[in-house]
Amino acid sequence: MIPESEMMAQARRALLEGRSEDAQSILVNVVVTEPGNDEAWLMLAETIQDPERKMECLQRARRIDPRNPETQRAIHALQNEIAQAAFGNAPAPAESTATEIPTRPALAGALLEYAETLAQAVMLSMEPSATRTLGLELVHQIQLALRHDELRARRWARSAGRDALVKYERALTTLIANLPQNDSRLADLREQRQHALDLFK
Repeated sequence: MIPESEMMAQARRALLEGRSEDAQSILVNVVVTEPGNDEAWLMLAETIQDPERKMECLQRARRIDPRNPETQRAIHALQNEIAQAAFGNAPAPAESTATEIPTRPALAGALLEYAETLAQAVMLSMEPSATRTLGLELVHQIQLALRHDELRARRWARSAGRDALVKYERALTTLIANLPQNDSRLADLREQRQHALDLFK
């Protein structure tokens, strides 16, 4: 059997040479035998065209290592790509000067769909640090959705997103309670907790 490190090297070579299908075959084998390999999930996402499947791979990578900046960049790039494909390239009607308003509910819907994925990841996270990282991104996405459709975003936060927001807020509360009173992070953490509370109150 080929060692996992050699398989990763083969996959990298295939990607560099533009052999996406070969890389994908190799990486599928890697993630089956080594599901905790975030680099393999990240590389596998590069071989996939379907945005939903690509996002699943990136979310798997982020659950394994929430602090990996490469994964974060890939997720944000994919979000932007999806939003641009859905809303950014639509030609403006000739007789309309306010084209932003009709697209706002749809954009809020796209943001809340991504928030749903984040909420599920928060509920599945076992480590408090992962809960806090994912929860911070969840709050950010809901806040973005609020700008486009406040009523819908608040309803979602108080219903479908409530359990994840509560779990995130409790993880922050526990951390705050365990930090020394002179810790420099306290102000930021209290502000993050307040943002979460404001959404599901």
